[in-house]
Amino acid sequence: MKNQLLILSLFVACILCSFAPKSEFTKYISKEGRFSINFMGKPEESSQMEESADGIPFKVHFVQYTPDDYHVYMVGWTDMKDIFPKNVSIQKILENSRDGATASMKAKKVNTLKTHLGENPYIEFTFESDDFMGKDRIYLVNKIQYSVITLFKKADKLPRDAEEFINSFKLLP
Repeated sequence: MKNQLLILSLFVACILCSFAPKSEFTKYISKEGRFSINFMGKPEESSQMEESADGIPFKVHFVQYTPDDYHVYMVGWTDMKDIFPKNVSIQKILENSRDGATASMKAKKVNTLKTHLGENPYIEFTFESDDFMGKDRIYLVNKIQYSVITLFKKADKLPRDAEEFINSFKLLP
């Protein structure tokens, strides 16, 4: 009898899990940034002016979805044609971008997962600070830098939808 109840309970649990709500993704297209990505909700757009080490102004664009206080899904992009480093390899630019991003977030632990230097070069890494964790993939394509980043509370593992979000990034012609 106990075995029958256990089997029945497992069967019901499996059925319920198969009907569990899944994240609803919505395709976001940036014509100006020439990319698309799937967000789990309606993202907000913003931009801000920055200045290079040489004093050259440039604009950073952001598209961000923050469903709660513990999760952030964001794409930042910058046209670097006026500030593109001379005589520096793509790999070094990507590594410098990773190091700058993680330093700005006061990351204590950084783990580079992959560096891809073929078509659409990128560096992908995870990081941890005292309060949060994240995963970022930074692309450098045609002198445009894209950062596809997720942030989440440190107690969490990488959410499955965060991985789906990062992998949904596509460059447009």
